[in-house]
Amino acid sequence: MHLEDHGSLPPGRGLALECGALRRLECTLMQRTALRAELPGRTSAPRDGTAAPPDAGDSTAPADDGERLIIWESERAAVILPRHGDPEAWAHLPVCAARRIPLLRRESGGGAVVVGPGCLNVALVLSLGARPWLADVERSYAWVLGRLAGVLAIDGVATRSTDLAVRERKFAGHAQRRVRGALLHHGVLLYEALLPEPPRRPAWRGRRTHREFLTNAPLPRAEIVRRLGRLPAPSARCTFG
Repeated sequence: MHLEDHGSLPPGRGLALECGALRRLECTLMQRTALRAELPGRTSAPRDGTAAPPDAGDSTAPADDGERLIIWESERAAVILPRHGDPEAWAHLPVCAARRIPLLRRESGGGAVVVGPGCLNVALVLSLGARPWLADVERSYAWVLGRLAGVLAIDGVATRSTDLAVRERKFAGHAQRRVRGALLHHGVLLYEALLPEPPRRPAWRGRRTHREFLTNAPLPRAEIVRRLGRLPAPSARCTFG
């Protein structure tokens, strides 16, 4: 898996990087599927002894070269809204307007988040052909969050729904977007000043306010990036139970 640390970027540029990587992987996989459909007897070895191309739906197929781990920070504060929904339900619009805080849409669902300096955005672009278990939403969150928690190795870290928590306080929220053959899984550390209490709450949050519920990862940026570099290679297989 290729790691890209883009440093500080305009928020729209960071979101575009994630979307572009997802679309490029989708296009690559579609082209390979079309090529296989044009090759007669693709499951048989050619007469010259070379190996037949792998099936993108086969769990033994190698991960695509387009898989990416993308890391970036927004150079300014911005509110990132989910793909669909009324902005008024997710953000204090008058406050954002008064402070000239831009509101942007992202590819995935979930809730609104604030990005800015000191807020690390992490996006994984993965092949569903190489990792077929990720087609199941619940299992995909369990698999990705479990590995993120493992490499971060923060004392007291745990997965809670689609979040990462430390000592039962959330420090990272995550969302996903699926296209043909590819998955975008991205997460961000959350701030609170520009967001109201969310209209939807995970059960593990209970009745806690933002101040009671949220915290920051107890690691500096450089150390977070170093530990994320330990994520399993694309050939890593899924195990459950």
